[in-house]
This record gives sequence, C-alpha cells and structure tokens, in this order.
Amino acid sequence: MNIPKANATSKDVAKLAGVSQSTVSRVFLPGSSVSEKTKNKVFAAAKTLNYRPNAFARSLTTNESKLIGLVFPDTDYPLHMKTLQLISSELQKEGYSAVLIPWQVDDEALHSIPNIFQYRVDGVIAASATFNKSLYEECAEFNIPVVQFARVVEGTRSSHVVSDNYAAGQTAAKHFHKNGVTSAIYLTGDIPTFTNNERKAGFCSEFESLTNKQAHVVEASFDYTEALDEIRVVLSQVNRPDGVFCATDNIAMALMDVARLEFGLKIPDDLQVIGFDNIPQAEWLNYQLSTFNQDFKRLARESVKIIVDQISQNDSTLVKLMLPAHFIERKTTR
Repeated sequence: MNIPKANATSKDVAKLAGVSQSTVSRVFLPGSSVSEKTKNKVFAAAKTLNYRPNAFARSLTTNESKLIGLVFPDTDYPLHMKTLQLISSELQKEGYSAVLIPWQVDDEALHSIPNIFQYRVDGVIAASATFNKSLYEECAEFNIPVVQFARVVEGTRSSHVVSDNYAAGQTAAKHFHKNGVTSAIYLTGDIPTFTNNERKAGFCSEFESLTNKQAHVVEASFDYTEALDEIRVVLSQVNRPDGVFCATDNIAMALMDVARLEFGLKIPDDLQVIGFDNIPQAEWLNYQLSTFNQDFKRLARESVKIIVDQISQNDSTLVKLMLPAHFIERKTTR
C-alpha cells in the first residue's frame, strides 16, 4: 500500500507511475503531446501521493509564470473592486492567475511600483493613469506587455482599452442644452488624466458650440470629503451654474449633498447634475443620479484578450480600443 508522502515531488510520481520525471512534467503542461494511457498512469500516481504540480518550478521550464500583474490605484472606489473581480475571472478562463501589485506614491506625487519584476509576471494590466512612465519603460525592456485599462498614459509603448470619453462629454452637453441649462460647469478632481481631459474637452467644446457660452472648469478633488469646500465656493456664487457635469459619481454625490443640505437647492429644478461611472450608489433612492455607464465587463474581457494574445503570440503590436459609454438618465436631470 502506497502512503501519500508529504510534499511529494514529480520524482516520486515518476517512480510510482513507472515513467521518467520529464514525462510527469509534460503531463501537467497544457498542450503537450502525451498518450492518454501515460496521462492516466501519471494522474493516478499523483492522486495516490496527493501531488500538486509546482507552478514556480513549471515556470522555470516553460519560461511562463501564468501570472498577470494587476496594478490599481486603490480598491476603496466601488468600481475598482468590481473591476478586479471581472479581470481576475477573465484571466482564469484563459488559464492565468492575477497578482495584485501594490503601489506607492513617490517624491513627485506619482504612483510607482517597487520591485515589480520580483513577481515574475508574464504581463501587466494597469488601471492607474498616474504611474511614473518608468514602469512602462522597464516592462518594455524586459519584453513584458502592458495593457492600460480604462486609462491612457501618453508617450508609452503599451496597448489600451478605454471608453469614448470625448463622446460622453458631448452627450452630457447636448442633454444639458436640451433641458435648458444656460450656465454649466465641469467639476473635476485634482489629478490630471488623459481620459478626464478628453471628457472635459468633449463637454466644453460641445456646450460652447450649442450655446455660444463657455462651460467653466472647476478643480476640486476626487475625494468626497476633500471636494466639499470647493463645491461650497461654486454654489455660493451669485451667478451659480444651473448644470454641473462631474468627472465622477463620487464628486456628483458630494455636490448633491451640499446643494440640498446646505443651500436648500432642489435637484433638478434648481440644479441639474450628471455624473460619470454609474457606481452602485448612483441608483440609490437618495441620489437617482443621471450618469454614464462604462462597460467594465467588456473592458475587462478585451484587456485580457489583448494581453493573452500578446503573450502567446509574442506580438508587440499596439492595440488601441475605444468603447462607447452609455448615458443613463435618472432624476437629477429634467
């Protein structure tokens, strides 16, 4: 009777199955050519010994770790955790595992990733637009493909999958114009990003084209609490806006809370508000926020497809994919 051995090795499995150690390695290597008879012998021996293949050892043989590094700015924002789950699920379908890579803020207030290469990742999916460009340069040096998720860092050799932010901005301006808004503001955070700038440009350009009036841009903060003071300044103006397009739902909710609780404004009668992201709270009865929904499920699927194709085919061709963002009208616009 064979008693399962603690920490059984491929050598133990080979001995019990009556095959070579290299044959055991090939059996557990997807796509390898091994007869069904041999596979069954190896699997039976592995089950008897309670053997599990060592992923790290296999990576040394195949030169692939089957790990994809996921780099995210933070998981506090409601959509980030959902996005992590979506990407991880798509990676599992392709036989890859996700590794959440920590980031830190450097002396220039840019997000950087220490020792990224200690994770031996085959590729990186990055969802922060504020990383130091050295990340992309180092990945290129080591031939590690990078796909930017819902973000674009200009001047880097990496693929990206984003929503059409410029068109979303245009749609917001058209909706305000149709609903009688005559004075509009684009309320944004304090961190410049390409996608946010596109959203702002589409909104401001379209609003001016429709009304012959400029939409002012106000920089607050992406953080709910830190945005409150700047919002109070905006609403204290004699000629306060009657329409505000917010860079995120988080900012929109801060605006709505201040407008109603501190200034007694009625939404949408006195102030129309549009957000961006369609986070779960946007649908809460207290907000019912008109906003834009990014197709994160498809963004995740396309990002994973690109990174897997680039790894498996050793293809360095850059892919730039843009998906529409859909406007969801609720009760903060007329």
